[in-house]
This record gives sequence, C-alpha cells and structure tokens, in this order.
Amino acid sequence: MKRLTTFILCIVFAVNLSAQTDTTKVGTKNKNVVTVIEDGEKVQVKVGNNNGVEVITDEWGDTTHIRIGRRTFDVVEGWEGTHISVNKESRDSRWTGSFNPHWAGLELGMNYYHQTDYSLYNTINTVVPPDFMELHNAKSITVNLNFAEWAFKNEANNFGLVTGLGFSFMDFTFDQPLTIEKAGGNGIIMPVDLDPDGLKKTKLNVSYLTAPLMLEIKTPLRMGHKRLYLAGGVIGGVNIGSHTKFKYKNDKEKNKSSFNISKFKYDLTGRIGFGDFCVFVNYSMVPLFETNRGPELYPVTFGFSFPNI
Repeated sequence: MKRLTTFILCIVFAVNLSAQTDTTKVGTKNKNVVTVIEDGEKVQVKVGNNNGVEVITDEWGDTTHIRIGRRTFDVVEGWEGTHISVNKESRDSRWTGSFNPHWAGLELGMNYYHQTDYSLYNTINTVVPPDFMELHNAKSITVNLNFAEWAFKNEANNFGLVTGLGFSFMDFTFDQPLTIEKAGGNGIIMPVDLDPDGLKKTKLNVSYLTAPLMLEIKTPLRMGHKRLYLAGGVIGGVNIGSHTKFKYKNDKEKNKSSFNISKFKYDLTGRIGFGDFCVFVNYSMVPLFETNRGPELYPVTFGFSFPNI
C-alpha cells in the first residue's frame, strides 16, 4: 500500500512540473490506464476505472485526496502538522437485478434421525442395547464446504435452477459409551461397549461429495440491496469415506472402514434466507446404512448457511 501511494504521488509531482496539456491519457486501444487532469486549481490522477485508484492534489499541495476502491484517504498539511483521515464509501443500496445463487459457501448443521428401525437384530436373534445409535445431538455436527455453483436463470433474474459441488462432513456422536464395527469384519453393524470412565467422545464420521439441483426464487421482499430468497430441491451425495473415533483423556483411537454406509444418498432440502445468510433443512431419503447391513436410520440436518463468504 505504501509503495503504491508513493508511486502515485510521484506521478502527481511529475505532472505538476511538466504537464503541458489540461488532460493526458495513457492507455491501450480503447481502455484508459492512467488519466491526468489539470485545471489550474488541482491535479487529478486516475488509474483504472471507478473501482481503481484516484489521487487529487490542490495547487499548493497541502491537501491530497487518495481513493483506493471504496476507501478514501485525505492527507492534510496544516499549521499544526500533517493529519490523515480515512473513510469508506457506502455501497449502492439499490438492487442491481442480477441473479446470485446461494450454494457456494460454508454450512453448519446439527444432525438428528427422522426415522429409526432396529428390527433387523430381532430377525437374527441378536441382543443389542436398545437404540444403540442414539445421538448426542449437540455434538453431532455437519460441516458442508460448497466450493462451486452454477445457475440457469430466467431473463427477469428472479428465479433460477442452481447446481454445484461441495463436500459434506457428518459427525454422528453416540450418546452411549460404545462404538460400532462390522461383525466378523464384513457382517452387519454391531455395537461394541467402551469403558465409560473417562470417555470424552465417541462418534461415527461420514464424508460425501455432494451436488445440488435446486430451484431458487427471489421474492419481492427486500432489505436494502438484499432480497429474501427461497430455495428447494435435491442434494445428491457420494460416500467418499467413513471412520469411527473415540477419545479418552490420555488416549484416542480412530478406525477407518466402509461400515456398510450407503454408497449414494439424496436429501430433500429447503432453504430461506436474506443476503449471505440462510437457514436450511436437509431431509435424507436414503438410510445411513445399506439395507439389512445395520439399523435403518434416516438422518435429518438443521442448520445455517453462509453463502458467498
């Protein structure tokens, strides 16, 4: 920043000494790179467009106005010394009419089950703790990192079909002192008791590569340049890894396995938001485990989304 300001001030000084015309433009083809305007009272040097850099100095050189993007710096040399004031120009609060999808960004959510069924263990005459996959919901967190988005919009820019790509990392933290494994190494999911003394956390983590197909609508309701939007559709997911982990005060263990997790999933999603914040719910239509390879559990995630961060 200091080098840029010094360079521009040198341009201003040189123009004050040698400029022979009122307006000097330096550019390539039809694009001006540097524009210098001298009207006898001040010298104005402008680099780039309105979002670039601009320096204005008066004839006596005791006041210099520097604008870099939306920030302005006024350097004033007075009898009591030199002082600098810094300001930030406000954005235009009018809605531009453009369509900005709200998928790419960061999402945080809390996991529950909207449907559970442990009857598989009755059919194989196996006794297991009731509801052994019951969750500690406050610690069963989903983190979604959505890194790409595309939108197919209408001419009025008030609704569009949105798709993209992302990663989803889902923690299912057990409420009971146990972990899970596949019986015999490749059988159905079975609970394994853990010593509750000193147990800090025990969980199953599942990771997905995700892609949405959502219809997003911009409503007439607005707050400044931000509009209320609604979105709904389907989020598909491909399982890319899973592991269990349990932790004691001075020890922890992590085990990687497929754990009979369903290879593909799809969630129904609903979203409502203002600007770069929204709330969402993802309602899974596919059980967490493959059919007859574990308890029949259907996750649901409630959370907050921070798109375009």
